[in-house]
Amino acid sequence: MSSKELDDLAQMMKELGITREDVMKAAGSPAAIERLVNPVEARVAKQTGSKPSSAISDTGAELKEAKARFDAERNMPPIPFVAEPREWLLIPMQAEREEVLEREKGPHMNMKRTIIGTEAHSSTTPLEQLERVSLRQMHIRKTHKARMFHEVRVFSIHIPIEDVYGDICLLELYNYPGTIGASSELVEALFPVGSIRAIRSPTLKSAAHGGGPIMKLGPEDEKLAGVKWRIGGRVPNSPGLPSIEEGEKKQGNGHYRKGRHIPAEVLYSRGLKQFPTSSVLRLNCAMAYLQLQYFGAALWDCETALDNTELPESLKLKALYRAAQALYGMGLWDEAERRFAEMAAEYPAEAPSCQSWIQKSRDRRSEAMEGRYDWVAAYRAAQTKGCKMDLADFTGPVKVVSLPSRGGGRGIVATRDIKFGELLMVSKAFVSCSMADSANPETYTVINLITNVMDKGYHAVTATKVSERIAGDPKAADAVNQLYAGPSNTLPPPEYSTVPSEKVNVDRLLHFDRDVDIRRVQSVLSFNSFSTPSLGPGRSRSEDDMGDWNPSSLFLLPSLFNHSCSPNAFCYNLGDVMIIRASCNIPTGNEVFLTYVAKGDSYISRGKNACLASLLGSCNCPLCTRDRQVGEAVCKQREQLSNAIKSSNTALAIRSQIKKLDETFKGYPASDRYAMLNAHMELEEHYRASSDYTNVLQALFKRLEYMGFKVMDTSLRGTLAPGDRKTLPIKLVNIAGSPASYSLGSIGVNACISIHNVFAGQFDDIARAAKWLKGGMWRKSQRAPNRLSKQEY
Repeated sequence: MSSKELDDLAQMMKELGITREDVMKAAGSPAAIERLVNPVEARVAKQTGSKPSSAISDTGAELKEAKARFDAERNMPPIPFVAEPREWLLIPMQAEREEVLEREKGPHMNMKRTIIGTEAHSSTTPLEQLERVSLRQMHIRKTHKARMFHEVRVFSIHIPIEDVYGDICLLELYNYPGTIGASSELVEALFPVGSIRAIRSPTLKSAAHGGGPIMKLGPEDEKLAGVKWRIGGRVPNSPGLPSIEEGEKKQGNGHYRKGRHIPAEVLYSRGLKQFPTSSVLRLNCAMAYLQLQYFGAALWDCETALDNTELPESLKLKALYRAAQALYGMGLWDEAERRFAEMAAEYPAEAPSCQSWIQKSRDRRSEAMEGRYDWVAAYRAAQTKGCKMDLADFTGPVKVVSLPSRGGGRGIVATRDIKFGELLMVSKAFVSCSMADSANPETYTVINLITNVMDKGYHAVTATKVSERIAGDPKAADAVNQLYAGPSNTLPPPEYSTVPSEKVNVDRLLHFDRDVDIRRVQSVLSFNSFSTPSLGPGRSRSEDDMGDWNPSSLFLLPSLFNHSCSPNAFCYNLGDVMIIRASCNIPTGNEVFLTYVAKGDSYISRGKNACLASLLGSCNCPLCTRDRQVGEAVCKQREQLSNAIKSSNTALAIRSQIKKLDETFKGYPASDRYAMLNAHMELEEHYRASSDYTNVLQALFKRLEYMGFKVMDTSLRGTLAPGDRKTLPIKLVNIAGSPASYSLGSIGVNACISIHNVFAGQFDDIARAAKWLKGGMWRKSQRAPNRLSKQEY
């Protein structure tokens, strides 16, 4: 074969996930060869980076193909690893590295795809209890339990690794802290050439080496005692260890200044291993931990430094200041305020800065205890790209209770009578991923074999954020493990207990002394993560401007709200904070619901929602129950009538279809007839186009009726009595409980404003215009008290 033919064959084998060993094994069996090259049952989904089709058939085909690929892989027998010449991997990888570095010099978009929910390969056995295994002792498609593949040394950003015998393979790396949107420079900082890692219970796959938690080893680790490398003790071009304390500090500071806080902390900690009494390195660790929001770890290092009775005054000031900041980050605002007050008294030059932190501590305490927030300031802060909001969590008149009938076994109920618009909860995201986490824009597509849906957006990398959070706060894993992880995992406990912040010693950040069950983390995220677009300029709700590329976040307590297509609460986001309010009056003891779907005005369209189907199977909320009772034929008729209304060219035709549509909703509350709301919006537009403003007003009144309001003043002309001018034109009966209940809130405000505009502009009736403007402002204040849009403030 020619050189080009050999290259084409190698490329084809790579795309199909076939190794030389696979071909050799199958050579004597035509049937086996057929299984290897069959494009449906065994072919790897080609990672082209193109955006997948949104068509259900395409998604289903990709899911089927991915499952078939892993089923075929699982059914193939293990085969021995055969070492290839080192140059076969290193030369092309070096060329690819140079291409990547060149591309990163300018703006570019990274497009990535992955699959989650495959067979898990993990280990809970402590490193010291594992025996060493080399590549030559391993088999492809086999998990080597009770073994440890270690003495692997990193060569480049794509993680080619070698063992002590010089045999090499490619390491596939998933969910490793600090790798979201990482540039080549950052990856090389995390995995410098020549660094040593151990992989517990490794699994060798046909395409690359993977499976098992990765543990970082240092020169002092006992597992390296007596180890000799066949190709020499040091990899060419690998960085050496600094021989003095200042060298570790300088290297760490270089990463810190560029925002690479994890590599910076790793270097500071490595320096502490060599120079354990260095207060400078310890306080630098605390500084990096604060940036990473590992507040318990920062407090530990600061207080350890303060235990040094000979600590210089300049370092003592840093230690005190950073310790107080850590306490603030942990939510211990009383103690933080006390520490800042003491520091202001001892160091007058620092008093202005300390006073600012004292006020912030008081603000957070007021938020947490009383639910009192400065929403205008919060709205302004949320407009900053990638903003991490500085607000306290708040839990209002609700609590978590055991509800065995629910899928997760729990739910949220009212502890007292709740009024419409009342603040129920404010929650900071446990983790949140967005475009701001990447140096360059990145898009992600995930074939999710847990929920059998195609996920697009930052949900793909949220698991990495969770592992990053647990790396610096091991007890945070308890908070995640208490959430529902789907029917294939053990059920969570009937009660949910919050995990208090506490001081923690994290002396080896990436060592993971506590095991992380990433398969369960992915399951928890599949059933609990939120798409979290933030309120923005000129918007009265969280509009889905970025579609699939909105931030993806995991919230703890908000994840315990169960779903209803007719919810009695709604949520919106300011940055990485979720705010939940009541969308109607809720009696004591009643369950509080959110909706898991963004849109859907009919039973049929809701039933097609892949997210809802994967989470619930079928929805048993009151609205869906009523729809099932009237039957599929009636539901289909509604869809046909709704489509006919959209395509009608005259107001007469629309009114005729509306009458028929209304007949299909007999027995439904007005607020659950969302199709009727859309119909009257269409009718309003037709009347507006013909300048028939009397009927425009009538259509707007109907819009409010189908949102759960009673229009108290339907008068169009005549003089208003003095007493009538002061009364509101609408009264809340029951806010619409639809899949877009919060959207309906803004529609209600806009309807009142539209009525005001007609009275003021077309009818020159300033008194009625003022009355309806008052109604719009009342509606807005009830929906989100104290929160103003950009135009208003």
